[in-house]
Amino acid sequence: MEKKNTSPKGHSSHASSGKKTNAKKRQSDLFLHRLLIFILVALIALGGLTGCLFFLDKNGKLDHVKNRNSNLRSSSDKKGEYYNDTSRNSTKKPTETEDFDDWDWDDEDDAPYIEPKDDTDWDDWDIEDWGEDWGEDGGNDDYTPESESSKYTLPNDKKSDDLSGYTVILDPGHGGRDTGCVFPFNNPQYDECDFTLRIALRVKDELASRGATVYITRTDNSWVSLYNRLAQVHLICMDIAEKQGKLPFSSSRAAELRNMLQQSIDINEDTVASGGMGLMVGSGVGEDLEDLFKMEYELDNVIFLSIHLNSSESRTLHGTQAYYVTDDSVIESEHRQMRENSEFKRSDFPIRDDYYGRDNDSNYLLACCLYDNVVGNIPEFETNAHPVLADNYAVLREHGLTGVLLETAFLSDDNDRAMLQLDSTVDNIARSVGDGIKMYFIQSGI
Repeated sequence: MEKKNTSPKGHSSHASSGKKTNAKKRQSDLFLHRLLIFILVALIALGGLTGCLFFLDKNGKLDHVKNRNSNLRSSSDKKGEYYNDTSRNSTKKPTETEDFDDWDWDDEDDAPYIEPKDDTDWDDWDIEDWGEDWGEDGGNDDYTPESESSKYTLPNDKKSDDLSGYTVILDPGHGGRDTGCVFPFNNPQYDECDFTLRIALRVKDELASRGATVYITRTDNSWVSLYNRLAQVHLICMDIAEKQGKLPFSSSRAAELRNMLQQSIDINEDTVASGGMGLMVGSGVGEDLEDLFKMEYELDNVIFLSIHLNSSESRTLHGTQAYYVTDDSVIESEHRQMRENSEFKRSDFPIRDDYYGRDNDSNYLLACCLYDNVVGNIPEFETNAHPVLADNYAVLREHGLTGVLLETAFLSDDNDRAMLQLDSTVDNIARSVGDGIKMYFIQSGI
């Protein structure tokens, strides 16, 4: 009879096998535990980094990082494709059929002109930011880096400066109770509105000396609402169109439009409730405004230029920027405002279909010409931000002229601010604007 093995040795073999299994299980559990801890720590770290980046971006701390490669609209020697270098004798001229899709994109001893202010009354501020700029994200970075020296220059003769037959409507930004940006932020001693007026008046003289007809929306430090300025633009254009025989509506219709525009000037406010927006109130383009747009599209020898200064809370940005509008930049901004802006929900604020019809390419070309010439003549104003951008500014959106809002320099930057106080810099800005406008008309074949 076979006996079963009941010796302690047999029991020891089973126990040893069980211990090995348990040890492997514990090692597996420990690995999973450590893996879960690692994943959790990684997620916490990623969340913290994301939150930190969001906070820095919201407060402008990442501007110099985001824009580090965006300062290339000017090519070598800081002269872009549309720099009007009158010192070079080149007779090359652009063709009228040029395809836009193929484009590659001093010491002074005089005392500063603008004296610092001892104090500023902040209670006087009444800025309708959404009316001036419905888009605050910088718009579309619609530019292409340059890699070659200046391609288009003018012959070095007096005709190269001539602006006879052209009209420029200048708009010195802000004024009166709207100081614009200030510096220092917590104890303002410099106001944007003072600089913009000084620059605009000098530009006016420069353009007039070249033969241009020049209008200006304000001549002193007084409050002029955005829609007052725009009404002025429309009335000026109606006068020009009438003289040129291009007024596309009857005398009674013209009188009706003039009356509505004059009301915006008289009210001189930017709010919906005030009625100051007049025929320009609402999203899209209404019937009255569209009639004016169609008239203004025919005035290709008339352009609009709004002069401003920029500011950066991070104080890391400097130099010139040129803003323009496109149908897409306006539409994107208006759609966002419909979701976020309470003014768009008012019963007296009409919501219309998206509008298409602006001359996007001409607006962009003028922006490039102005930027290239300012930076070509004043290399210190080459920006480390986006040089040329599409956005949604009311002073560009609500008329049909080719137009640009020129942020001449950053008031928050010490070097920019010091240079702006020199007469030589203001003279150079004026000359650069004149060169940029001349280059625009040459490139446009007008």
